[in-house]
Amino acid sequence: MLTKFEARSSRVKAVALHNSATWVLCGLHNGAVQIWDYRMSTCVDTYTEHVGAVRGADFHVNQPLFVTGGDDYTVKVWNYKLRRCLFTMMGHMDYVRTTFFHHEQPWIVSCSDDFTIRIWNWQSRKSIACLPGHNHYVMCAQFHPFSDLVVSGSLDKTIRVWDISALRHRKEEVGITHDLLGTTDVVVRYELEGHEKGINWVAFHPCGDLLLSAADDRTVRLWTMSGTSCYVSRTFTGHTSNVCCSVFYRNDYLISCAEDRTIRVVHMSSGVTVQTFRREVERYWIMASDSTRNLIAIGHDAGLQVFKLTRERPAFAIHNATQLYYTCQNKLHMYNFETEEVASCAVTYQFYPPTALSCCPTTGGVMLSYVNSGPQVEWIPKPLATRTCNVEATMKGIDGVFFGGHKLAYVDVNGKMCIQNVAKASGKPQLTDVSCSRIFPGPVGCVLCQSNDRILLYQVAQHGAVAEATVTGVRYAVWDKDFSKVALIAKNTVTIMTKRLKIIASVAESSARIKSAAFDETRDVMYFTTSNHLKYCYLRNGETSTISTLKNVVYLVRAVGDSIYVLTRDGRVLRKELDNVELNFKLKLQQQSYRDLIRIMQQGKLKGQALVGYLHKHGHSEIALHFVSDSLTRFNLAIECGAMDIAKATAIELNQPAIWRRLADTATSFGDIQLAQFASAKAGHYYASGLLALLTGNTTSVANLVNTTRDDNFKLHYSMYMDDAKQRVDILCKVNQLPLAYVTAKSHGLAEMAAQVLQRMEPEVAARVQAQRFHPAPQKRTVEPATENWPMLQVEESVFARLLKEPGHLDIIAQPELDEDDEMGGGWDDDLDIDVSTALPDAGGATSASSGYVVPREHPPIMQAWADAYTLPAFHVAAGSFASALRLLQRQIGLADPTPLKPYMLQLWAAVNVCRPAPNGLCVVFAMPTPPPDSETEARHAPALPDFMPALAEKLRFGYQLFVEGKFSEALDVFRSILHLSVVTVVKDDQQKATLREIMAIAPEYTRALALQLQLRTLNASSVESLQLALYFTHFRLHRAHLTLALSQAMSKAYKQKNIKTAAEVARRLLEQDPPKNKAQQAAAIIAEADRNPTNAVEIDYDERNPFTICSATYKPMYKGVVSPMRCSYCLSPAHPSYKGTLCPVCKLAKIGVDSAGLVNRI
Repeated sequence: MLTKFEARSSRVKAVALHNSATWVLCGLHNGAVQIWDYRMSTCVDTYTEHVGAVRGADFHVNQPLFVTGGDDYTVKVWNYKLRRCLFTMMGHMDYVRTTFFHHEQPWIVSCSDDFTIRIWNWQSRKSIACLPGHNHYVMCAQFHPFSDLVVSGSLDKTIRVWDISALRHRKEEVGITHDLLGTTDVVVRYELEGHEKGINWVAFHPCGDLLLSAADDRTVRLWTMSGTSCYVSRTFTGHTSNVCCSVFYRNDYLISCAEDRTIRVVHMSSGVTVQTFRREVERYWIMASDSTRNLIAIGHDAGLQVFKLTRERPAFAIHNATQLYYTCQNKLHMYNFETEEVASCAVTYQFYPPTALSCCPTTGGVMLSYVNSGPQVEWIPKPLATRTCNVEATMKGIDGVFFGGHKLAYVDVNGKMCIQNVAKASGKPQLTDVSCSRIFPGPVGCVLCQSNDRILLYQVAQHGAVAEATVTGVRYAVWDKDFSKVALIAKNTVTIMTKRLKIIASVAESSARIKSAAFDETRDVMYFTTSNHLKYCYLRNGETSTISTLKNVVYLVRAVGDSIYVLTRDGRVLRKELDNVELNFKLKLQQQSYRDLIRIMQQGKLKGQALVGYLHKHGHSEIALHFVSDSLTRFNLAIECGAMDIAKATAIELNQPAIWRRLADTATSFGDIQLAQFASAKAGHYYASGLLALLTGNTTSVANLVNTTRDDNFKLHYSMYMDDAKQRVDILCKVNQLPLAYVTAKSHGLAEMAAQVLQRMEPEVAARVQAQRFHPAPQKRTVEPATENWPMLQVEESVFARLLKEPGHLDIIAQPELDEDDEMGGGWDDDLDIDVSTALPDAGGATSASSGYVVPREHPPIMQAWADAYTLPAFHVAAGSFASALRLLQRQIGLADPTPLKPYMLQLWAAVNVCRPAPNGLCVVFAMPTPPPDSETEARHAPALPDFMPALAEKLRFGYQLFVEGKFSEALDVFRSILHLSVVTVVKDDQQKATLREIMAIAPEYTRALALQLQLRTLNASSVESLQLALYFTHFRLHRAHLTLALSQAMSKAYKQKNIKTAAEVARRLLEQDPPKNKAQQAAAIIAEADRNPTNAVEIDYDERNPFTICSATYKPMYKGVVSPMRCSYCLSPAHPSYKGTLCPVCKLAKIGVDSAGLVNRI
């Protein structure tokens, strides 16, 4: 069973699959109706208008409708686009069991516990037929897939097939009701008996000549309809309780579910049970299938499940870059990429198709691997020699992979890798000491081995691993053409690595599963497909984007430029030409091929704010200007790249004071005084405008501003700058500062104005002012105004800007490139045999002398090299690129909440970027070493990061000390801080890596143990919960001395609560730890008492002999074989599956059950 989706809810009594959308409809026992998107694992909508259980549900074939029926005796028709109930049809007098739409007519069939079947017209919203006849509850009724028949099954042990062909031609008559006496237009064609108990489900075969029934007698019967008779052709047994539902599958199989908590898959012709699935607790109630998509939806006591019985992904492999071998429908196919021809041969029939395929590089033989049927590996030396493939050898194992010649590697049933030479018929497999769960192809002589938490590149000849990486959950491995890069595909991630397993990039999909990937053979691009999209990843910077939406799932097998080859689930190889303008644009942008960029832009296919943001992010604001339609964005980009003409035109369109002020500031920084004054005037910012006019000596503009403004403060200050004494005297008189006005007028020789001011003053004040000594004002200097803009360096235009201004240059693209070394113009007789003795001037010197000032090239900061060349999050933090560091951590450890990392990231950044002041004239001294500019080692230069390993060891020692002292809250903070600090810690060698790995294993264990201990302290010491937590506390992997304390605590609690037997079990474990003498004596005494009286006073949820792990969220045991725990993507702390997707309560950083690529911390 391949589970695609599972939802926990109330008991599900009705399910239906949409015929085109990835939706499943379910009716719950609590009266709710839900629509789930099983591909995205999200709830689309919930409807709660039914009262009581909903037992029938069905989607319409082509209308946005679905129908439900329930215990409130009603049939409701809903529109999921309008998200509401359209109408309710009433007529049944008891529970409605099932509801189904007709495939052509606007009809709905429903059955009820009132012993009747009703057919409704959902367009007229009326009942058009009522079919009585059963004498017990009618449990199921369905339309025939193409004939005018209805089948019904009842608890009266009978099946009835009704002929409803007369309903097509009957006209509805107003006032006629069929509620009491039924209708004469519908007749019973067959009445079938045979079941010993009531019938729960009936259904027609898609072909129409068969029908099945499931009953309380624990059987499923297959009936054959032929003419006027219908008889039982086969009876299927095996269930041990009531069979609730059964459906046809792939025309040859039927699937049934029962209250014995099992699902059985049976071959109809042979009656052989192919597979049985069982749940531990929940009973199955209802089932629906979709033959076109190989999907089955089933409802049980605890929710809903959507699954597949077999994989639809064809096993495929490329041989010698020219042939594609793949399997489909029990056939092996070979596709030739050059001729596009397909050859086929039959393989051994298996219910489960092959999961892997490998080709022998020398002979072209094929190795097929089966997992569910065996497992086994089949060797086919000559696959296409005959119509049926001849299997020469069969090995017990999985994942057969050729690594050179006839040498094959596979994983045996014990999880060990075996090597075998298939050319030798009598050769025995060579068992290696490598334990692995999966193996994948690799370069010649090597294979990739997947273990629990890492993947190894194993070289068979050397019998050892030559490289390793921390990657989990790998399903497929895809190599590029020359085996220099590999893509490791997991459920939701793709990790791209080098041949030596160094990470190049990582791709994560949060909502969709990744299906396949293929490297472009001509560019640094990897294409990959998800359930619904075709995407690409640019390997130089790890950027991803969507190319197109996929209607159906396809699998990439090869990519050459814009041509890709995909394999469909029905076994067809398709070649698609991609019109990927966005990718080509980004590639040309990286290559700085500006001519090609202009050509792409002229096509007019690139639009959208995402492209503008991309260009702006990568420092190409000048190019982004040509894709912007929004005026505000265009203005911001123009300001950033210095396009003042565009900025001025856009500011006129916007005409906002804030825009004019920003334009004025930018124009001032560029020295464009005229534009700055214009913008300041438009913004009404006369202070800035007056200052610019004053600095440039433009007295006319200053005088104009002083005369037009109403601000007296501004007038006073600028009249002083302009030496306008009359203006100042008027202003001072206006504000009643008469003494200052008199002094100003007297100093500047304005006798008349001084006399007028003197008359307005009081006599005493006038006498004191006249007694003062006045100095004449200095003579006014004449200033020559500088109205021109400030001179600026002539910076050379960019190539892109120059090409845009000269479109004629684009014609050069169409011309063939000329090689200057070719012998051209041989017929012109221009060969000169002249011995010129005059030396020509040096080209470099002439250029420098004539071109004037050359603007120096800004050298990129060394921090940028750290972020561009490395995928270590610590290096990005050191460079100050916190956003990219968080993105890396999201891919590597599944980071969900970065808040706890803030102090450690700031500490790391400060340690790297700290500097010491220097005397005047000298450079500031930084802590980090800086290589010389343009050096070859710059790209490989690493920052001088602080060594956090001693700090981690000290924290660990301090945490142990707090643990022993009983300061559990402080100890919890210390161990959790170890987890946080480890994220930004880097290691330089294998010894440090091993030490850090050991610390990373200890810290979460102690964090979980301390959290449980703090929870224990909040409970009543004599409660059962307190005893259980004390016992659970002894099952953490603690230091021996700490475990002794935990065992002593649990032993004491168990003894105090009279659980002598449990206390003795803990005491025996305590004695194994060599405890102190007093503890040993107490333990021996308890064991002696338990030998006399081995009883427990209270019953507890604790079984020492059954292995279990403690849930980090609930502190409850998860016993092996009952619950498969989910783990945190960073600290690997276990939790119950119901907590999948929630924040880990241990590290407080990552989520539980989320796939991640693994933390990169090795320099």
